[in-house]
Amino acid sequence: MKFALRSLLKSPGFTIIALLTLALGIGVNTSMFSLIDALLFKAAPFPEPARLVMLQRITPQDQDNEFSATELRDIQEKSTSFQDKFVFTRDFSAVADAGQPAERLNGIFADAGIFTTLGVQPQIGRPFTMEECQPGKDQVVLLSYSNWQQRYGGDPSVIGRMLRIDGDPHTIIGVMPADFEYRFLWGESSFWRPLAYTPQQSSNRGIRIFSLIGRLQTGRTPEQAAAELGPLASAWQKEFPQDYSGMRFAAPLLHEALMDGESRKISWMLLSLSGFVLLIACANLANLQLARATVSVREFAIRAALGASRARLIGQQLTESLLLAVVGGGLGLLIALWVNSLLEANVRIGEKAGGLKLPIDGSVLLATIAASVLTGVIFGIVPAWIASRTDVVGTLKSQGRGTTSGRSHHRMRHILVVAEVTLALVLLGGAGMMQRGFARILALETGWDTKHVLTGVLPMPEKRYESSEKRLEFFRSIENRVGSLPGVQGVALSTSLPLWHYGNVRQITSEALSGADPATLPRASQVMVTSGYFDTLGIKLVEGRIFPPDVKSADAEQVVINDALAKQFWPSVSPLGQRLGLVNNGQTKWVEVIGVVRSAQSAVAFTNPPTSFQVYRSVAHEPWTWIRFAVRSENPAAQIESVRRAVAEVDPDLPADQLMTVDQFVQRQQHNLVIVAQLLTGFAGLGLVLAAVGLYGVISNIVAQRTGEFGIRLALGAKPSDVLKLVLGRGLLLTAIGLGLGLAGAYGLGLFLGSFMPRMIATDPVALSGTAALLFAVAALACWLPARRATKVDPLEALRAE
Repeated sequence: MKFALRSLLKSPGFTIIALLTLALGIGVNTSMFSLIDALLFKAAPFPEPARLVMLQRITPQDQDNEFSATELRDIQEKSTSFQDKFVFTRDFSAVADAGQPAERLNGIFADAGIFTTLGVQPQIGRPFTMEECQPGKDQVVLLSYSNWQQRYGGDPSVIGRMLRIDGDPHTIIGVMPADFEYRFLWGESSFWRPLAYTPQQSSNRGIRIFSLIGRLQTGRTPEQAAAELGPLASAWQKEFPQDYSGMRFAAPLLHEALMDGESRKISWMLLSLSGFVLLIACANLANLQLARATVSVREFAIRAALGASRARLIGQQLTESLLLAVVGGGLGLLIALWVNSLLEANVRIGEKAGGLKLPIDGSVLLATIAASVLTGVIFGIVPAWIASRTDVVGTLKSQGRGTTSGRSHHRMRHILVVAEVTLALVLLGGAGMMQRGFARILALETGWDTKHVLTGVLPMPEKRYESSEKRLEFFRSIENRVGSLPGVQGVALSTSLPLWHYGNVRQITSEALSGADPATLPRASQVMVTSGYFDTLGIKLVEGRIFPPDVKSADAEQVVINDALAKQFWPSVSPLGQRLGLVNNGQTKWVEVIGVVRSAQSAVAFTNPPTSFQVYRSVAHEPWTWIRFAVRSENPAAQIESVRRAVAEVDPDLPADQLMTVDQFVQRQQHNLVIVAQLLTGFAGLGLVLAAVGLYGVISNIVAQRTGEFGIRLALGAKPSDVLKLVLGRGLLLTAIGLGLGLAGAYGLGLFLGSFMPRMIATDPVALSGTAALLFAVAALACWLPARRATKVDPLEALRAE
């Protein structure tokens, strides 16, 4: 160890470059591993998290964590795998202290099983009970720790105070502890309330907004919990084939269920591409080690002549490599801490940045140590083996200092350079394909005008708007009041906007499909809208007309469909006047098609929509209590406060929520994608620099070793351009071989990634050719600099040195 340390200190230039290379390579990999650990492997912060599962419904179309109250009653009757369980759903309520204006806060409705299932009790106060999870007895609330601190300054006397939620008085009965605020599960929740099903929720099988989390019985597994419900899935399929065809249950661990598939894939991809950076660093360091071994070949020969065995020589070289790797790993931890701090401050979990925690804990530290040791072995073993094979007699007989390295050294250094270029192109190609895939998604034609539109949400308390008539009256009051604001060009209300994919997917049928198996019927998103919806969003009418603004619930229903549905159902005739069947809970309602509009695509979707068919219905025929609105204006951002005041004039206890322009919404949803793109750019840039430095080092070493040869060539009449071509040709040949292998590798990577992320990544000739051209240009520069130096060799000085 002491000898290795002295040897490294004798070569400060090599040591500094090696440590910097290692720190960068190990640092970015440590940071990515901590990200993967936090997103995919970190257990939920509750007691015995390995027993906590979230129930899922898996269908051929998708997977979902949400069920209806009717479905959950069936599930809870059949399930025996859970020691405890609870049901919860999101709550977006208007909250106000006495005498203060209401503000919209996110909360959670949950039944009283939440406390025993998660093993957490309020920090102060008491939990709510099952008796309080009944209509009329549910007017109590638990505050989150952060809400308690921000709203009440942590005052413990808050217990017993009254808080108005959706206009009704609620008693504050407790405060949950700070570590209960698990943002992956609760989002930005400010309070928890008892869950009491409304009559509509209790009876409607299609209202799937509730999730179930269970704590497994001791000895039970998630697979057993899911398998136990297999007979129930079969029974549902027989009774409701149109709703449950191909359905099965799953019960993944809680932290696994909370991570969506696309985020999981992107996380693994980032770790994989950061691994390429480390491999390039290994090849680079192996080349540096070989260069040192070339210079020190006489020293190896003397040590071997004095009795050092091959194993000892290899051990000494590996000791140096491992020492470098361990110190570089320590420096890499500092880089990882810096990168993690940037990610923690900028990555959004829910609506805000700052919820992601990336500690360098035991598992991450262990991974860093393993990566450091493995890196040291990888970049040290080949140079150590080659150095141990020194020709002792031949080297000691030579007059020089042992700077001729032999064919094996040259061959291995050329192989390493080719490997660097290959890995760099695979890295650059993969990053380029991902970034171009992101750009394609963001530039997709949406079919509607995303500019000059302000959006918001109005969750309506069902207790206060319990009848369809009250809801329709509220909708029209909002339309009239907001529409009268100066500068407003259009107002629309709907159950969904194409910010994400449309939801509310239900089966549809036609007279031509009347004899079809109910389980095979196509599915369409049904969107309840006001008549101004299409003009406000700029969705073009293809043919027919839009329903009028004064539709009544008793009127015969007429619908507008998108062009994709029209082409599929009535390819050779006009769809106008045709009958369309809307299937819900096993019942079919026949409606008349009066118009066809262009298909509206999501503004920020990274996945394929659940269906390409869209059916627009008047809100009069199914007025939900969850409603979105859109306002068209030349300057939508300037309308935010005036729209907020206008809504408050209609109902002071119902503040508008999530008021933002579509552009602001898109920017918010793209926020994490921009961070991913920045990371990819960083990885690609780092790989490019390392590959260029490695190629420069090899060509420079060749020039240094062949100085005498170049001098003789010049003395015998060779032109400097001849020497330039000789040196540059060698470097560009190695680059060309690496580019050929790298193009094949990058193309294969594109095929692999595209197989499970087809919407996001595809083999892209433009991206691959562009990155290959960039890498070739950088490599040519890295070769040209030492080649140019070779042309300036003084023949007399070179001959005198020989």
